[in-house]
Amino acid sequence: MMETEVKTKKKRNPLLAFNAVISTLSLCCSLTVLCLFILYLVRPGIFTKPQGAVEAGTIINTETGAHYTEEELLVAISDAREEGSAEARAILKNEIKNMYMNATSIVQELRLLYPDDIVYYSDGRYRFVPIDASIPAFPYDKANLQADENGEIAYYEGDKVTSVKGIDVSKYQGEIDWEKVAESGVEFAIIRAGIRGYGTGEIVEDATFQDNLKGATDAGIDVGVYFFSQAITEEEAIEEANFILEAISDYDVTYPIALDVEEVTDKSARTNGLTATQRTDCAVAFLETIREAGYTPMIYGNLKSFCDMLELERVQDYQRWFAFYDKELYFPYNIAIWQYSDSGVIDGIEGTVDLNIMFEPTKWDHP
Repeated sequence: MMETEVKTKKKRNPLLAFNAVISTLSLCCSLTVLCLFILYLVRPGIFTKPQGAVEAGTIINTETGAHYTEEELLVAISDAREEGSAEARAILKNEIKNMYMNATSIVQELRLLYPDDIVYYSDGRYRFVPIDASIPAFPYDKANLQADENGEIAYYEGDKVTSVKGIDVSKYQGEIDWEKVAESGVEFAIIRAGIRGYGTGEIVEDATFQDNLKGATDAGIDVGVYFFSQAITEEEAIEEANFILEAISDYDVTYPIALDVEEVTDKSARTNGLTATQRTDCAVAFLETIREAGYTPMIYGNLKSFCDMLELERVQDYQRWFAFYDKELYFPYNIAIWQYSDSGVIDGIEGTVDLNIMFEPTKWDHP
């Protein structure tokens, strides 16, 4: 999804990427040399001053039995340090080579180095957000996520698929043949109800919303809806929720109603000045309005949404729909739906579509 009024893709700044590589390599060099120096020289008990008849000032290597004067030991330390530096450089060069041969990225390397943080790249720098142990963790075994030859991901328990296949759509998918979509194995669809313009502030219904809602339900596909929010007050957030409730009043919406919280990169976006607290106030107002109407509220976002734009601890009791486009899921907290691709191909839809899985069949609250 990750859309505003116009779909765009961000371009990485090559200079920033180069600087990030240099910074990371410098850090790795320093750490590696230090570790090798400690390994070679400072293991407890290797060097001791002898007792008894041995020449005063002599130091013994207890592993080899070799004797050193203090001057000789200083020379040995210097030699070992130079040796260690050369070995460190060789190891580092090999690691860099393997990193690029395996097409991994700096952010993936950092995630391995910092398993207690959520690491992501945003606004020209790497972010490190400590994992909050008070927020319920992801309860499923990520090793059970498997992709087929078409790149579609499912969750397996033994040989059985226990996840549910879904998509989300908006006007960008054009006219959809929902019967063919159902025949392709899609079991649920989350349909965009509308947006609030990031410049105008006006609420606009998605041009294909009614057709998609009717077509999907007629084809036997379970439906939920989402709304792209640009609310800057709690009153506007409630207005957005009520807009959806009125729009779906004639339909059997059995899946959650989701609030889409994501960044707008346009400098004129009306939400740019909001703090995480203000965004969260708006989100809670929307979600509670949906809950009070008898539906299941859900919040949609990516790493930046949940780690930077919102106060996650305040929305942890709502269902989460998480966008992360990779074959391996990277998020420590519990989620209900994972949007794992924005380039899926489904029979009945021209062009590409977002692909999702729900981790287990769920009976959602709805009137």
